[in-house]
Amino acid sequence: MKIKQFLVLILLLSFSGLALAAPLFGLGWGGGIIGLIVLILDVIAIVEIIGSGKPTGEKVLWVVIILLLPLIGLILYYLLGR
Repeated sequence: MKIKQFLVLILLLSFSGLALAAPLFGLGWGGGIIGLIVLILDVIAIVEIIGSGKPTGEKVLWVVIILLLPLIGLILYYLLGR
């Protein structure tokens, strides 16, 4: 899979994750400006992870964590993963 296709797939998965989170967290988390900010930060973190010199297994683990837990995964990555 080419890198551009991979990034598009990640972007789509991030959008779907935010859409599914809306009923769980109430207004604001599933859309709007806060959801957009979280999405942008997630994409930046994922691009940073992919471009890093970490082993492939570690990269995949961090990307999966960020996709499954968009906000918490992002915070964990910046606190523990870097």
